[in-house]
Amino acid sequence: MIYFEDGKWLNENSSLPVQPSSPSSSQQKKLNQSLRKENQILREENHALRQENRACRVENKAFHQENQTIREENKILWEENKILQEEKKNTEKQSVLEKQENALRKQNKALREEIIALKKQEIAFAMEEKALQREIMALWEENKAFQEQIKALHMDDKALREEEKALREEKIALHDEKLSIQEEYKALTEENTALNNEKKALLEENKALQDLNKALYGGE
Repeated sequence: MIYFEDGKWLNENSSLPVQPSSPSSSQQKKLNQSLRKENQILREENHALRQENRACRVENKAFHQENQTIREENKILWEENKILQEEKKNTEKQSVLEKQENALRKQNKALREEIIALKKQEIAFAMEEKALQREIMALWEENKAFQEQIKALHMDDKALREEEKALREEKIALHDEKLSIQEEYKALTEENTALNNEKKALLEENKALQDLNKALYGGE
């Protein structure tokens, strides 16, 4: 396979440079225009990932706050349960205790329904992520097709050598820009994965806190 690197055409099966065959300036301009469009698509994709990561941060912050609230509620419930156990010894207050227990059961039911809603949101987020991955694969296939077009180009007009040199330098710059954008995309993807992992951990912590809440009710 013949490819372009450091201003030279090289063969992947040999370290020797390949005699450059010169595409016409119009073909080279079309190729550079395609690379610009591809870079623009990658920029837009990176921008979308930044927005998604920003949303994940907001969501994770909300989970932190929610878990802190549940911890405080569990502490209050533990104190209330302790009081309820003491009050149960007094038969005259039994009816009041039963009403309080019913209210707590209703509250626990509402919390369980909220957890179910959060799980549904997580499933929807996973489906959206799969769609994004398919879109990225399509972009890579398109990039592969561009590379095949580059390999098929031949340059044979001596009068356009100066323009060819300028276009070649522009191509190198665009290629470097593409690599930079791809590195940024990789970093954003890793950040996205880390945020998703944090979200998963927060959901697990949320579940553990709910289990503790349920255990406190069970202890009544």
